[in-house]
Amino acid sequence: MTFTLANSSRTRYMTGAMMYFGQGIPQGLLSITIPAWLASQGVSAADIGSYLAVIILPWAFKLVTGPLMDRYQFPAMGKRRPWVLAAQAGLSLSLLALMLIENPAEQIGLLMLIGVLVNSFAATQDVAVDGMSIDLTPVREQGRLNAFMSFGKAVGWAVTAAVSGMLLATWGMQVTAIVASVTAGLVLLAFVAVLEHEGERKLPWSAGKAALTGQQPTSFGAVFSGVNKVLWTRTSLVVMLIMLTDGIIAGFGQALMPIAAVKLFGYSTQQWSQLVAVMGLIGAAIALSLGPMIDRFGAKRILLLTVSLVGLHAVLIAQTQYLWQDTTYVKVMLSFWILMVPVVMVCIIALAMAVCSSANSATQFAIYMSVANLGYSAGSKVYGMVAERSSYVETYMLLALLIVTLIFVLIFYRHKHEHAGTPAHKNAPKYTIGTGSGGGGVYFSGAIRCPKCRADMEQVEIEGVTIDRCIFCSGIWFDAGEVEALSHKQAAVTIDTGSAKVGKQHNHIDHYPCPRCGGSMEKKVDSRQRHIWYESCTDCNGSFFDAGEFLDLSKLTLSDIFKRLVTPVRE
Repeated sequence: MTFTLANSSRTRYMTGAMMYFGQGIPQGLLSITIPAWLASQGVSAADIGSYLAVIILPWAFKLVTGPLMDRYQFPAMGKRRPWVLAAQAGLSLSLLALMLIENPAEQIGLLMLIGVLVNSFAATQDVAVDGMSIDLTPVREQGRLNAFMSFGKAVGWAVTAAVSGMLLATWGMQVTAIVASVTAGLVLLAFVAVLEHEGERKLPWSAGKAALTGQQPTSFGAVFSGVNKVLWTRTSLVVMLIMLTDGIIAGFGQALMPIAAVKLFGYSTQQWSQLVAVMGLIGAAIALSLGPMIDRFGAKRILLLTVSLVGLHAVLIAQTQYLWQDTTYVKVMLSFWILMVPVVMVCIIALAMAVCSSANSATQFAIYMSVANLGYSAGSKVYGMVAERSSYVETYMLLALLIVTLIFVLIFYRHKHEHAGTPAHKNAPKYTIGTGSGGGGVYFSGAIRCPKCRADMEQVEIEGVTIDRCIFCSGIWFDAGEVEALSHKQAAVTIDTGSAKVGKQHNHIDHYPCPRCGGSMEKKVDSRQRHIWYESCTDCNGSFFDAGEFLDLSKLTLSDIFKRLVTPVRE
């Protein structure tokens, strides 16, 4: 059985959740269970903080992988899919290296090295999956896709934390490593059945060919030139500052919480892992429900709300030291932190993903996430440095101060508001700020994405009218009234420059949301030339024609009469 990402929202959601589940396996083991295990083995807070700071570094420097993905491709298997397959295979195999760890207190250096290796493959898989998601997902679906991804990752690290905590306590690191490796391998086998576009190869030796035949790998110069045009805008700089601050908070808290749970509140490694599993799953469910809310209210608003709750939590736990002996109270406070991790993550990812263009998506998004992960490494190291010199009350208050800093940045992040539901004007800048129906915060406007092949569409102006034409399959999008204004042959020759053969290959794709407003597309047949099948939006009345169809529409020939007789009824 084969599933195609370009044609199905459900496939995109399920695949995103599955691959992020795969990323959650090393996170649950390396970043949740092992720190608590190290604390129970008597390893100092400084060493644990250093361990967390080092193993996260591949995620901080994954921006190196983005340009490689944009430059080196194997289109016959899809633009990003070969990278996903290779990285997931490496992740599965590298987890077996953890079998070398027998005494963590004496092998902390080796444990760091293996953690870096495992996370190198996990980070590469993440860059490829994110780039693939941006390439193939309409902007209006990104909030929901982010929710499914965050849900999958939260389930991955929650289940891994629970299972690995039990396995470490009962069977040791060798069995734990084997189980983690096998689970990651199962994710790899499931992804083999997923294609980016119909007709592509499942494996290098399988039958199939590239769906986007006009697409050429981008040179390094073009990659960095394209990213550079948007990376240093005010919008992008503010996003990077938000990502950095959130990363510092996450890294600081990720080091603080398991150490406090074990050394201050008396939790065992298994108890902490089980709590993470239960609350992580609840948090994942909440994160899943946030997708439509982000699409409606905007990532910034939801992020501001969730981060404020986390800040209040940090202040409350710091100022209620007299309740730390109450096991129920402690459990509630620790549970809330765990629950909010995936909730905040889905908002952060939505904010960063929406600003990326598909042309250099892997590089651009990797830079944003690398900034966040660099902050995570710094946050973990900072905790390790201050832990030995301050009390738990002071460290929790420092965490609250960091959260206030993030809130400050978010409050002063100015918006240029647009009416919800109104598409951005076609002559607006390509990257802008707003709260339109496609998602809040920063989003892609101007030229839209092709609903058939998901490539960018260029804007073409003729006779004072601007239409959108796909840069690869040459499909054409007309807003309401533009078909009637440009349907004469002279304009059609200038507009419809693509291959009719390629257009026929894409003609069967007729189930997709409106690329302009997200409304429902209705199948249409031209009344005079019934062999011309196109789709029109029931909400904004825009229309999409495959390459060759609009030129055919502009002229009526004798052969069209015979085509009318042999063309089947469109269903």
